Amino acid sequence: MSKRDDDDAQHDDAPLLDHAYKTFTPVTLPCGRVVPNRLVKAPLYEHFASLLGGPPHEGHFALYSRWAAGGWGMIVTGNVQVDKRHISLGRDMVIPESVTPETLAPWRRLADVIHSGSAVTSTASSSIPDSSPHGSSPSPQTRTLAILQLSHSGRQSLNIIGGRKPFEPPLAPSPIRLGAGHGGRDDWFSRFLHHITHQVPREMTKDDIKAVIAAFVRGAQVAAKSGFDGVQVHAGHGYLLTQFISPKCNVRTDEYSAHRDPLRLLREIVYAIRAPGIVPEDFVVGVKLNAADYVRDAATPQQDRALDHVREIGSWGLLDYIEVTGGDYEDPQFIDTTRQFKSPRQVVFESFAQRSIEILSESSPGNKRPRPLICLTGGINTLPRMVSILANSHADLLGLGRLSILHPLLPVKLYASLQKRAAGEKDSFLMEPPRQLEVGGLGIPPPSYLSWRGLERLFCHILTFLWSLVPLQWPRIVNAGQEVSWYNIMLRRVAFGQEVDYTIGTVGTVFRFCFGIPPRPPRGDYQWIRWWMLAGCLGVAIGVCLGQVL
Repeated sequence: MSKRDDDDAQHDDAPLLDHAYKTFTPVTLPCGRVVPNRLVKAPLYEHFASLLGGPPHEGHFALYSRWAAGGWGMIVTGNVQVDKRHISLGRDMVIPESVTPETLAPWRRLADVIHSGSAVTSTASSSIPDSSPHGSSPSPQTRTLAILQLSHSGRQSLNIIGGRKPFEPPLAPSPIRLGAGHGGRDDWFSRFLHHITHQVPREMTKDDIKAVIAAFVRGAQVAAKSGFDGVQVHAGHGYLLTQFISPKCNVRTDEYSAHRDPLRLLREIVYAIRAPGIVPEDFVVGVKLNAADYVRDAATPQQDRALDHVREIGSWGLLDYIEVTGGDYEDPQFIDTTRQFKSPRQVVFESFAQRSIEILSESSPGNKRPRPLICLTGGINTLPRMVSILANSHADLLGLGRLSILHPLLPVKLYASLQKRAAGEKDSFLMEPPRQLEVGGLGIPPPSYLSWRGLERLFCHILTFLWSLVPLQWPRIVNAGQEVSWYNIMLRRVAFGQEVDYTIGTVGTVFRFCFGIPPRPPRGDYQWIRWWMLAGCLGVAIGVCLGQVL
């Protein structure tokens, strides 16, 4: 490349670099806590705990120590269930029923692990934090905020491994089974699996509702006493609080009706957490909402309804931030003053987040508290997308989920990349989206087929071929879960200090996810157990497929 081309490339980088450094500026939450930079490690489904749920363990500590060294402004844990009888797919962290020094110890250690690193900030005297676990403690101004996500699965809690006795129904606002709205879109096999895995829930009584509120409060107290900086109340992705908000799941006629007062349970939980003496005044309280929950399977768009809910939440004057998630969409009329930074496909419901900021800025809570910040999560996988969102004030914080798996040290690496580019050096970190996964794929070819990875690939290929001969349809959640399982297995590799491995396909990761050894750091060579389990499961599956065909 000629000197003139280098000069042109550096000139083209100038507008992006001017806005990119906003990523590393601090922002203050309404409670007074400071988020050192705008990069948030978003909540992820971890599947790390014991089968029927439990406290964090060595596997969690190893995983979060990697993120702690990355310089994130805020780290939000994966979903922590407040009720041990309503975990999701098993292996969830669960809030203890009794709060004692012994039950708090693992949670305190998790908070300490997250706080062991310092955030990257453009105003700090040291641009790159010390990633050593034995380094000096970060100052309060640069310390990464540790947030515990609190959740209740409601009707989405699976049979048997959901924490209840076999076929004992879960709790929900109304007795409507998960998947009941699919109608004729699923075949008999898919409907059969739904009936086995999810029971018709039991409609919650007023006492059940009070118990759920108390469970969320206990979760917030565990977080505060353990040293976490705050909690995030999960009201998205179809979990219990979403079920109360949705008219599809909630057909009650009392004061908790989705038509009369859809946010009542969420409001009562937030007010109970903020009650005097429960948590410190500067304790962070956030809420996670999924914009897609308002439009999925709906006959008409419900964005106005969603924005009305945002307006009401802002009027409480009790929350510090709202995390908005959803799915990618393209809006040709979307106004962008920095179009060179915009991807053809817009970030997750970006217009919804932008309108939420406008509405919250206009609302006036009675206590005159500043508006909650908006954290946008999902589909933010390149630097130009990050820059576009912040440059146009479409969100205050950037939630990065899967990207935090591919790049656990992302803030540190991104800041170093920006410094190189500002100095005229070439660097393409996060300029292109990551590699796309192929659903039902086997991964890229391994270096050698004469290896365990090659044997696994052969087994998966045979199984995929045989299953294609069977005229049965898996539930939609199974196909959608292949990518989830791939990223979950990569989480385990991150915890073990390994790199992301694209030779592992989505088919193989489903088996690892379901039948693999619990993700604790290895203390010996137990690989042979994993492979015997894999071989046995594959043998059973092949036998079932042949029995269907022959």
